[in-house]
Amino acid sequence: MNILYQRIYNQFSIIAPSNLTQQLESIQVDKEYITNITVIVGTHECKKKTHHLRINDQMLLKIEKDSAKPPITDLSFYYLDLHDSKLKLTHDLHICTIQEDDSKWHYQNGNLDFTYDLSKVFGYSSNHKTALILCYKTDPMQDPWSDLILISKNQLPPEGFYKLPQSIQNSYLAYSLANTYHSAKYQFEITDSYPQNNDKPELAMFCFPNGISLYRNNQFPKYNHYILTSETGERTYCTALIFCEQNLKGFHEMAIVLSSNYCYSEQSLELLKNLYQIYIAKNVLPLERYICNIVDEIVLPQDPAETYIYNGAKQIFFFQSNCFPLCSNQAFQCLFAVLNKKNIVLLYFALLYEKKIQLISSKPVISSLVIEALLTLLYPFEFTHILISNLPEDLEQYLEAPLPYLIGINKKQAEKYPDAIQVFLDSNNIKQSQTIDVPEDIFDKFVLKLKEFDKYYNPGLIETIGDAFPMPREDELEMIDQYQVREVFLRFNIFLLQDYKKFIDKQVFKEKLFVKSKQRIKQFLEPFMETRLFTFFIQVRMQLSQNDSQLEYFDDCLKNPKGDHFTLPVQIFKDYLKPNDEGFKKDKHFQYCTFPLKLNDQFFSKPRLEFLKHENPFSVYLFPKTQIDILRFELAHIYKQWFRFLVYRIEEGKIDLKDLVKYSIHLLKEMKQNNLYIDSDIFKYAMIACAHYQMNDLALQFIQQMRLLGYQKQIQIYQYYFQTLQNHKKQKKAQQVIQQTTNPSSRSLSNRQSDYKFYLDAKCPRCGRRYAIEDILASFIQDNMECKSNGTLGCNNKFDVQLFFNDKVHYLKKPSKIEKEDKIINMYYFYLIGLPYRFVKNQSDDDIVYSSKKIPIYVDYGGLYTDENDECPTNYILKVVLEVFGMFMERMREIIQKQEIPKGKHQRRVSDLSD
Repeated sequence: MNILYQRIYNQFSIIAPSNLTQQLESIQVDKEYITNITVIVGTHECKKKTHHLRINDQMLLKIEKDSAKPPITDLSFYYLDLHDSKLKLTHDLHICTIQEDDSKWHYQNGNLDFTYDLSKVFGYSSNHKTALILCYKTDPMQDPWSDLILISKNQLPPEGFYKLPQSIQNSYLAYSLANTYHSAKYQFEITDSYPQNNDKPELAMFCFPNGISLYRNNQFPKYNHYILTSETGERTYCTALIFCEQNLKGFHEMAIVLSSNYCYSEQSLELLKNLYQIYIAKNVLPLERYICNIVDEIVLPQDPAETYIYNGAKQIFFFQSNCFPLCSNQAFQCLFAVLNKKNIVLLYFALLYEKKIQLISSKPVISSLVIEALLTLLYPFEFTHILISNLPEDLEQYLEAPLPYLIGINKKQAEKYPDAIQVFLDSNNIKQSQTIDVPEDIFDKFVLKLKEFDKYYNPGLIETIGDAFPMPREDELEMIDQYQVREVFLRFNIFLLQDYKKFIDKQVFKEKLFVKSKQRIKQFLEPFMETRLFTFFIQVRMQLSQNDSQLEYFDDCLKNPKGDHFTLPVQIFKDYLKPNDEGFKKDKHFQYCTFPLKLNDQFFSKPRLEFLKHENPFSVYLFPKTQIDILRFELAHIYKQWFRFLVYRIEEGKIDLKDLVKYSIHLLKEMKQNNLYIDSDIFKYAMIACAHYQMNDLALQFIQQMRLLGYQKQIQIYQYYFQTLQNHKKQKKAQQVIQQTTNPSSRSLSNRQSDYKFYLDAKCPRCGRRYAIEDILASFIQDNMECKSNGTLGCNNKFDVQLFFNDKVHYLKKPSKIEKEDKIINMYYFYLIGLPYRFVKNQSDDDIVYSSKKIPIYVDYGGLYTDENDECPTNYILKVVLEVFGMFMERMREIIQKQEIPKGKHQRRVSDLSD
C-alpha cells in the first residue's frame, strides 16, 4: 500500500511592481527642495516678519528653496558641547544660520566662536557647557524635504506630512517629502506562482503593506513574515524574501513568497534564502526544479517522532507536534529583545482581556514576529478576533472596529487611530487608552517568573531584525529557549483552569461554582470569564475534547502542573528528496541576470510522491476543466444557496424552521454520496442555523462530517455556532419565534402546487427554434443559450431562457450566477431537484415540501468522454446532462403528472420541454 503524503507548502509566488515603466512615467517630480533654513530671533524681527514659519513670539524660521544646492533631509534641535567657546559638531551636522537685528552669524562646524544659544528663546536655563542649536542634515541617500509646517501637540499632521519626534514646547514640526522617483510608492502584482491555480491577491498586499519602494542604491535582502486569515478562521503563514532589482531610475523591491497552513516561518526563510543563492550563482538545474521540489516534495512528517531534513545551503529541519502548537525561535527572540518583561506581561493580559491592541514598529516584520509569539503563548486558548500582521493603508477601517483586534501598524496610522492599547515596539513603551485591571499580586508574581529572561532584552537588535543575511557579530548572540518561556505562560494558564472539568455537568459549565473555588483570583477571573477567549475554550472542551489532540494534551498537563510539558519524542531523521535532475546534463549551467517574473513551465517536473487527493476539500473550483465538472459545480451551488436561504429566513424570525434545520444534515450527506463539491460556507451556514435553535447534537454531526471529509479546521467553523449563541445571550429579550398558524395537512398537495406555477420559454426570439431541458442544462457550460443544437445549424443567436412564475417574467440564470435577490429562480431550482423550499416563499403557512423520490447522481467515468484536448462530441454532452441532471427530468415529470398547467399566449407547458 502506498503512503499518502500531505504537502507543507501551498504555493510559491513572485511579487514585483506592476507596469513599472508606466508608473515611473506618471510621476510628477519636484524641481525645488528645501535647501536652507534661517533662524530669526528677537522680538523686533519676529513682529516685522509675517510670511515666515512662526515658532513663538521670539523665533521664526525662514525656509529657502533651491534646485542647485544639496536638499535638507533632516532637522532637529541638538545640545552641542562647548569647548573654549567653540561648538563641537559631528561631520554630518550643519548649523542653521541665525539672524538677529539684521546682523548674521554663520557657524561652520565649530570653527568660529560660539555666539548664540537658543535656550533663552524657549526660556531654558543654560549651563554654559552646552548650547541649544538647530541643525540639519543633507544625506544624498535620503528623500529631500519639500515643505515644513508647525502643528499643535494634539493635532494630526495633514495628509502627506510626517511629524518630527522632537517637541517644541506644545508644538511639533511636520515635514513633507518632495515628489521624487524614490519617495513614491509603487503598485505591485503577483507576476507568477506555482501552482498557478492557487493565487491569493491579498498575499501581495500584506507582503508590501505600504507599497513597493524604489532606492537609489542596492539594498541588502530582508524578509517579512505575515499571517492571512480566511473567513472561516483558517490561517495561512507567509514568508517573503524581499530583494532589489535594478532599473533605469534605481533599484526596485520585489519578493519571492512561500505560503503554508503550518507555522514553519524559520524553515521557509531558509528555503527562500537557498533559492536566492541559487539564483545569483551558476547551477546545473533551473530555478523551476527547485521550486517544484519545495512545493511538491517537502511533505508533512507523518509521525511526531520523525524529523525530515532538507539539504540545501544548510540543513533545514521539519518536525511536528500533536501536543502543542509550533512556533519559531526567532519570534521569541524578537519579542524579548524589543520588550522588557513587565511590558510583555502587560501585553499578555491585554490579550486575555480581549482589548484592542496595536503593535507599532518601523519594520513590519517586528510586528509579525511578536504576533506569532503571542498567539503561541495563549495555548490552550485561541485568538478568534481580527488578526492582521501588517495593516495596508487600504484596510485602515479595521482600526475603527468596535471589536477586539490584534493588528500591526505604522506610526502614522497610530497617530490617526489612538483609541486602542498602543505598543511601541521600537521604544519599549505601552500607551494604555483602555485600562488593564490586573491584580498587583498576580502581575508581580508573573513578572518575577520571567526574571531569568532579562538578559535577552536588547533594543540594539532592532536594527538587524528583518535582515535576511545579517552581518557577523563581534559577540556571540545568546539564543533564547522558547520552550522555557512557554512553560511559564502554560503554568499560569494551568493555574487559571485547574479542575475546570469538575464544573461541567451535562454540557453545562457551572460558572459560579468555578469562581467560588478560586477566591484568590476572583477579581481577575470574573471579567476574564466574560471573554470569548475563555467561553469559546469551555464550549469546545464540552463538545470536541475527545477528538482534538492538542486540547487533550492540555488536560493531561492539568494532572501534572509542575512537570516539563514541552518535550519532543526521540527523533528519527530522514532526508527529503533532492531536486529532480532528470533531463538535464551536468555540463550545462543556468545563470540569471534578474529573477524571472514568469516561470518556464517546461522546466517543472511531476511530483514523485503520491499525495492526499483532498488536501483542501473546500477549495473553490472557480475554473472546472471538463463538462462533467461544470455541471457538478452548478448542482452543488444549488445546495449551497439552499443553506444560505435557510439562515436568511431563520434570522428574519417570522417562521419556525426547526424541522428544516434537522433535515439539513440529510442534504449534506446526500451531497457527499453524490460526490458534489462541498464549500466551507455550507458548514458555516449550518453552524449558524443550529445555534439559533441551540441544537448542540446536530452541530456536532456537522463537525463530524467535516472530519470525515478531511477538513482540519473544525474549531474555526464551530466558532460560528458559539458566536451566534453569544449574540443571543447578550440580548436583553429573546426573539419571539412566530409559530406556524395553519395545519400543513389542511391543504392538499395539488391545491398548493396550483398556486405556484413555473413555465419555461426556451424559444429563440430570432428564428423560433425551441429547445429541450437538456439543452438548457447543457447551456450551463456557456453563459447563455445559443441557437445551435443536435448537430443542426441554427441562426447562432444567443438568448436568455425566460422563466414565468405567476405570470411574471424572470430570466433564467446559471445556478452559480444567482444572487440572494433572485428568489424566484432559486425556488425553481429547489423545486426541480426536490429540495424543501418553504422558507423562500412570502407565505408562512405552506407545508414543507419533500421530494417523493430522490434520484441519486451517478456518473460512470469510464463510459464518458474525458479527454479535454480533443473535440467534444454532441452525444457526450447529452449523456452527461441525462446522467448528472437526470433528477431534473424525473422531478419535472412528477410535477406534470400531478397538475394541469394551462397554456398562455407567451407561455409554454413544462411538459413541452421534454418532448
